[in-house]
Amino acid sequence: MHIIIVFLILLGAIFILVAAIGLVRFNDLYSRMHSTTKATSFGLLLLVVGVSMFFSLTTVWVKAIMVIVFIYLTAPLAAHSLAKSDEEKEG
Repeated sequence: MHIIIVFLILLGAIFILVAAIGLVRFNDLYSRMHSTTKATSFGLLLLVVGVSMFFSLTTVWVKAIMVIVFIYLTAPLAAHSLAKSDEEKEG
């Protein structure tokens, strides 16, 4: 069980690192938003699931599900709002 937990947390950290590298490497705003929104959301999902498996308490699982739902609802909306504000600024 500990191997799965370590694997999930490490993989989540790697996805967040890839998002940070994408933020630095990509040139335009849309590519940066895509890399940070997708990879960070999935990395946080893996991290939260790994931590929830480690503690294995009902309250931790409930809070983890709430965090995951919040992240998956707000990250695309925030990226969309940033893209719309950039379009309005340019055009």
